Amino acid sequence: MKKQSWKILLGLGIVPFVLPFVLGLYHMWIESWTMADWLVLYSFLYWWTYLAGLVLVVLAVVLKKRAGAGGKRTFEK
Repeated sequence: MKKQSWKILLGLGIVPFVLPFVLGLYHMWIESWTMADWLVLYSFLYWWTYLAGLVLVVLAVVLKKRAGAGGKRTFEK
């Protein structure tokens, strides 16, 4: 499970970047929004979700590198 945790973190990290488009399509369907208007509004109000997603993606990459190196730090000689 520990070796697969990076996949969960990567999936959770991608969600904040996909969610605005899904919500934009929803709001275009029920209201008179354009995708660009919705993305600007969402990005202005929920900018912190992008930061959280970026942190989760970076953490997933770090965990993947450590798992690929056998759990050892790669900068040690």
